[in-house]
Amino acid sequence: MSYQALARQYRPQNFKELVGQEHVSQALINGLEQDRIHHAFLFTGTRGVGKTTVARILAKALNCETGVTGSPCGVCGACMEISEGRFVDLIEVDAASRTGVDDTRELLENVQYAPTKGRYKIYLIDEVHMFSNSSFNALLKTLEEPPPHVKFLLATTEPKKLPVTVLSRCLQFNLKRLNLIQIKDHLIKLLNFQQAEFDESAVELIARAADGSMRDGLSLLDQSLAFGAGKVLDNEVKLMLGTMDKDRVVGLLDSIIVNNAEELTNQLQQIYVMSPDYSRFLDEMAYLVHEVSLFQILNKNVEGSQFDRATIANLVAKTTPEQIQLYYQIIIKGQSDINLAPDSKTGFEMTIIRLFAFKIGNPNNANKTQPVSTENKQIHSSRPFIQNTGNSQAQNNVNQVENHTQQKAIKPPVTEYSQPSAPTTKYTLAEITEQNWHTVYSDLLLKGTARELARNAHIVSNTDGVLVLAIDKQAHAFMTDNAQKLLCTALENITTEQISVKLVEEMQVERTIAKTEQSIQDESIRETKQQVNQNPFVKHMQENFDAEVIQIKQGQNFLEV
Repeated sequence: MSYQALARQYRPQNFKELVGQEHVSQALINGLEQDRIHHAFLFTGTRGVGKTTVARILAKALNCETGVTGSPCGVCGACMEISEGRFVDLIEVDAASRTGVDDTRELLENVQYAPTKGRYKIYLIDEVHMFSNSSFNALLKTLEEPPPHVKFLLATTEPKKLPVTVLSRCLQFNLKRLNLIQIKDHLIKLLNFQQAEFDESAVELIARAADGSMRDGLSLLDQSLAFGAGKVLDNEVKLMLGTMDKDRVVGLLDSIIVNNAEELTNQLQQIYVMSPDYSRFLDEMAYLVHEVSLFQILNKNVEGSQFDRATIANLVAKTTPEQIQLYYQIIIKGQSDINLAPDSKTGFEMTIIRLFAFKIGNPNNANKTQPVSTENKQIHSSRPFIQNTGNSQAQNNVNQVENHTQQKAIKPPVTEYSQPSAPTTKYTLAEITEQNWHTVYSDLLLKGTARELARNAHIVSNTDGVLVLAIDKQAHAFMTDNAQKLLCTALENITTEQISVKLVEEMQVERTIAKTEQSIQDESIRETKQQVNQNPFVKHMQENFDAEVIQIKQGQNFLEV
């Protein structure tokens, strides 16, 4: 007898044998047992999750010689014939090969006739979304009011392509993708049944590669049994799938995190020698980064993880949550780019280079890319944009406005755009006053909410070693325990004497750094806007073409004509 593929050999024969689709099987069993049987069923879901299998089991349940039941016997003539694909009253149609309206009309010609052997005549239409609009129209009336002896079972991977008129006439059941554990346990069960030698880690690799599809998992298991001469061993499955050892994935990510270019080059050379499936390697890196992020944010390990907790904890200690999120986005984007690259190796290596090159808050990048100066940033924020019409006089007018803007620009504090690495100045208590608070603020080592607290603070008093700061109402939301502690610690670090810091909430604090900087910016924008409105070219455009000067808020204010 010829060999039968595992996916066909071990196809579920009743609802209890279905894996991971309990929500569908329970609903169908209850409907059958209570004699609440709809005339049209639609089964949806990704490939290989059991849509056609469920439909065939339902056909058995409806035509079993023991009666309509949620547990077909599997041994009667009707059940056996349905299992073997030769039941005359089960008409299976591949919609992909019969898309025309004439095919549909021919199919429905015999609907009116009673079933030959069974209780019901069943039409099982697979990939029904492939029908043309005319075919759907020809099907609608029969689908809505079929004869009592006819049932329609429709299956599709793309329910969105079905007309709503068809969807409204069917009971819809969405079959879920299977998770890693469900596929792995089922494959192990089959291997034990066949008494085949296997490594559990190899079966896990197959289950992961199946990507939620039991049929894909069984097909890969078939392939691995052939590849390993009846055995499913770890090294052979890795070679077959083109996957890499988990230590190689961890090593590559570790060299990226610690910024070790020499080690990264080494890792890439070793990976190239092993000729892996580069797309699958990026998948493995995405899995690893996902687990690092879960451990980092939620202190949670992935169930059935291929990476041990110590490895994940080691990577977490070397990087930040923001950096891990950036890594994940680059890897996912690299997956889509890899097919557009000259070859998969080039696409893979460019993705790794991006991972290595882009760091969040990495001071080493300062030598590679010079930051925009604060002066230029202020000029850009209030620079008017006027479309170049090709007129030289118009361009001269634009230049006049730009020159005026540059003259008016005032350089904001350096601490707005960069943080010093260590305190450069020490102050006595007497030196920390309302008049020099701006200078003191420039020497504080602050970021985030603590920095905003300082920007919105005003010195109320500084007596007897107690510094009292009033916090403006717009910064009350930043007064978290951690932010207050950081601000107090920063002030203590730059003083030469013992100091105690007290923060009080005020509704209105006029003289804060934040408000001073905002008034400077507002004044610069006001003067720039006035200059733009007085510009001869702008006036000409307004008078002759109804042009309008629009102030747009995007980060900082700027003007656009």
